[in-house]
Amino acid sequence: MKKLHRFLLSHTFLFGVLIACQLGIFAWLMLIFRRAGTVAYIIITLVSALVIIAVVERNNINPAYKIMWLLIVVAMPVTGPLCYLWWGRHGIPPKRARQLEQMEKDAACAFRQDPAVTQALYQEEPGFRRSVEYLRNYAAAPVYSGTRTEYYPMGEDFLPAFLSELRKAEKYIFLEYFIVEEGQMWDPILAILREKSAAGVDVRVIYDGFGSMFTLPDDYDAQLCRMGIQCRAFNPLHFSIHVSDYKMFNHRDHRKIAVIDGRVGFTGGINFADEYINQKLRCGVWKDTAVKLEGSAVYSLTVSFLTMWDYVAGTKSNYEAYRCECAVPAQGYVQPYCDSPLDSEIVCENAYINIIRRARRYVYITTPYLIIDNELMTALCLAAKSGVDVRILTPGIPDKFFVYQVTQSYYPRLLEAGVHIYEYTPGFMHAKMFVSDDREAVVGTANLDFRSLYLHFENCCAFYGGAIVQNVLDDIRAVMQECHEVTLEQTQHIPLYKVFAQIFMRFFAPLL
Repeated sequence: MKKLHRFLLSHTFLFGVLIACQLGIFAWLMLIFRRAGTVAYIIITLVSALVIIAVVERNNINPAYKIMWLLIVVAMPVTGPLCYLWWGRHGIPPKRARQLEQMEKDAACAFRQDPAVTQALYQEEPGFRRSVEYLRNYAAAPVYSGTRTEYYPMGEDFLPAFLSELRKAEKYIFLEYFIVEEGQMWDPILAILREKSAAGVDVRVIYDGFGSMFTLPDDYDAQLCRMGIQCRAFNPLHFSIHVSDYKMFNHRDHRKIAVIDGRVGFTGGINFADEYINQKLRCGVWKDTAVKLEGSAVYSLTVSFLTMWDYVAGTKSNYEAYRCECAVPAQGYVQPYCDSPLDSEIVCENAYINIIRRARRYVYITTPYLIIDNELMTALCLAAKSGVDVRILTPGIPDKFFVYQVTQSYYPRLLEAGVHIYEYTPGFMHAKMFVSDDREAVVGTANLDFRSLYLHFENCCAFYGGAIVQNVLDDIRAVMQECHEVTLEQTQHIPLYKVFAQIFMRFFAPLL
């Protein structure tokens, strides 16, 4: 039944319905409007032409999106324009989206950059100024010193450390995750949350209403509330009298944030489901990573969580009340940042591109999905052509067949430019990481695909110097030993039907 529900909510089913409606409407016009058929055809053509002009004239839309919507409107001149007007236009966000956007602006005012930190960083590494200033100015992301970091190369490494920190909680526990699923990973976490809540600790949980749709009961947030745990589902599928609210359904909370007493925070790619600790084998070995922050930088995670909590719970938090002055001796600098689909700034993609452009010797990347726009493709190819050792690690066993086919369709151009591509043979690569030149790394939630970079709420951490950069590098190098390196020759010997299928699906890559 869950597979049926997932199929009914998939983009494949949606476009199947649209095509069926298109054929049905044409048949209806032929039968009912025999005499007025010409008029109806002219009206449909004019409407489609106006929508096409509107798409072409938009300056704040990625060219790949333009091509996709043009194809949809041309192929389905009746339902295509309706689909674009419903999902494609972002000029007038729904009321709830405007509320969240304003909350994010208010939260930005809670951050204060210590000028001594940036001055020290720029003296050590002047080349980081571009990335740091961009994230400060356009993602309201201060850079911190005084933050100790710890890296977890697998979910099995993360869980014991996470449980240990939960048990130390005295004031509050904040959790914001895309997927929560009852099982061997979540159950011990829930037991501690219940215990801490009973002891007077402020425990709050946010999970994504769509990401957890098939892993939790519909009323799971109410169940946790009855246990004494404050819980909200982000943007669950529900009936609303405000039609515009359904436009927000395409924007999901893909963040992974845990904050304990403001002194410790966790983030990375790991959700709370058994495959993330390899207790359930969905796609072979599930490779994912996480980081622990201890010290000043945790405040950014705290404010990010509270902003989303205020949105889903209808509250207004006093951010200063959660500021924890807990700097610890540590090397390196940390800059946590978030990305929102409600503004025109593509923070995660621009942060990635800055790393690629600044790389001098190498840049290594891990991603579960490789569905990139022209800007990222150009940056990767130019770096490789300029002598930078560019390596991308993708899954060897996919979790989504169609997405995997689109991912592989990007291989030939990258390989021709000199990019090295490795597929993780043991299973599914879910980690989202960058590391470059032994100097900087990013660990977070943003995949290299259109949904993460344009449609989802995401969060990442940039690290400048410190041991964690070496940790990420060592892990990626170790994983490469288990990978199969893809060659250009291999991409040139695939069945013709697969080539045509990949070409067709590439047009709809922005929806995948």
